[in-house]
Amino acid sequence: MVGTGFDCPAERRGNEGNTMLNVEQIEEWAGQDVLDSEDERVGKLEDVFYSTAGGDAVFASVKSGLLGRHSNLVPLAGASVGRDYVRTAYTKAQIEDANSDVDASDELSHESARQLSSAYGIELREGDEFESATLINERKQAVAAARSDADALEAEAQKRAAEAEEAQGTAQSAHQEATEKSEQSARALAEAEQARANAERIARP
Repeated sequence: MVGTGFDCPAERRGNEGNTMLNVEQIEEWAGQDVLDSEDERVGKLEDVFYSTAGGDAVFASVKSGLLGRHSNLVPLAGASVGRDYVRTAYTKAQIEDANSDVDASDELSHESARQLSSAYGIELREGDEFESATLINERKQAVAAARSDADALEAEAQKRAAEAEEAQGTAQSAHQEATEKSEQSARALAEAEQARANAERIARP
């Protein structure tokens, strides 16, 4: 049985000068033709399924048929790429037979993965699950959007806190000024009463 991870550097070449795939490369070929091991066209690369345990690209989803409504999953172990195609290590007949009882959307269940590993003769990690690149990217975008919202809300909260602190400082200053004016008024009243009393005293014969 063959392994399922990508450990091939970008510079590695196949027997016919094709570049061997690695994790960083594979999604760049989305929409390109997928060929079988005998160079027969299978369909177009639709998506990539990654191991949730190891993070390596394990299966490619290949759409085919009328309007691309049918999808097959193909192991990426041993696959290679040309300028505008991906070549798998399996024949078209093997691919069709292996996918006859498999249904995969954005997530590939362990049961479906087990069926595929048995049909293709590959080894998978015990209990491993798989997610599509589409689902992973959507989750990353959702996380980025949530973090952006959180940053915006935090900035707004800090702005409101600064405004509240400024208003409190203004209020304290106004209160202090009002207290000082009240004290000045009281002193002025006391002085006025004293002056009036002096005037009364002076006015007496």
